[in-house]
Amino acid sequence: MTGLSWGAYFTMYTTAICPFIKVAAPSANLRDTEKELNTIFKTNTNNPLFSIGGFGHFEAIGMICPRPIMIQMGKLDTVFDINDSRKEAQRASKFYKNLGIENKFIFHEHEGQHEYEVIPILDFFDQYLK
Repeated sequence: MTGLSWGAYFTMYTTAICPFIKVAAPSANLRDTEKELNTIFKTNTNNPLFSIGGFGHFEAIGMICPRPIMIQMGKLDTVFDINDSRKEAQRASKFYKNLGIENKFIFHEHEGQHEYEVIPILDFFDQYLK
């Protein structure tokens, strides 16, 4: 399963609860859960449009584990800060590292913006779905 932006959000959380989805490749949506929670609690506001909901992204990815996942983010994305995405990817990667299957977790950065880089996703699907 794959999705871009809000579709990536949907991909993460749907894959987490649907064991029949064998591989996930969310693109252009990975937030720093810790930063989001601090912002919500410090400002005492919770805008549902930007809320992370019950589970942070790294926790949803933990529920996907041990299934393969490639998270794709553009270095020039103007919606999500790549440094925040890197922090969240680091948190998420620990689930895979602890099981000795770190090769099934890929954080793929590309040179683009808020967009897919199609070929790496297709190659990833080929690797795990053939």
